[in-house]
Amino acid sequence: MPPCLLVDCLWEHFAEEASEALERGADADALWRTGATLSESFAASDPRRAASLHCLAAAARAADDFSEAETLYRQALAAWECVPEWISAMRIEFTARSASMHIRLEMKRRDELLALKRHINNTLAEGGLAATLNNLAELLHATGRKGEAEPLYRRALDLRAKALGHREAGVGWICDNLADLLEEIGRSDEGSEPRTRARRIEADPFRVGRAGFRAQTWIKMTDIRKLTAAVYLTPVRRRAIPRS
Repeated sequence: MPPCLLVDCLWEHFAEEASEALERGADADALWRTGATLSESFAASDPRRAASLHCLAAAARAADDFSEAETLYRQALAAWECVPEWISAMRIEFTARSASMHIRLEMKRRDELLALKRHINNTLAEGGLAATLNNLAELLHATGRKGEAEPLYRRALDLRAKALGHREAGVGWICDNLADLLEEIGRSDEGSEPRTRARRIEADPFRVGRAGFRAQTWIKMTDIRKLTAAVYLTPVRRRAIPRS
């Protein structure tokens, strides 16, 4: 199926349905696989391709197919690393309060504003990269490769907070994952900071998450909408253990 508005809308629909199913604890495998099939019509550097690979990995992880999940997570990481290429070519729209202001922006500051917008968009994309880093770290953690997992958790935490803010729900989940690992390897003192941070985010009434994507007003299927959807609909995996 060639890229078109219908495919864009369908990918977003299936990705969001899968995210909601995951939060309910329902099976999202078929939804993720449908979204991944749709994403095959997108450019290789499109962030939705990276998000779909991530979600296929999450489906494999849910089925305890650790080898397949690791392979797919690493493919997703490589795909996220290509997203800046897509961002460099994406359509940038400026919003001015008047026609005269728009003309002045075009004439005097356009190159600077384009560079700033692209920097902001690249930072946003790192939120999706962070989700994949966390999920790969969780897989390594679960399979006893804790030394490999720790630096991935830490990088994921830094990137996610920078991209989506320190109140974002996924930041808290990564904090919990990191705290679990530190406690398991006998470094509970170090684990207390991310654990406390996670509880603060959990208790924050203003924390943001997937709903942040839907809270935005989208009039049309813009490139920034595609990027934002890819980032927010890439699920961060929480470790399935009881919390104290």
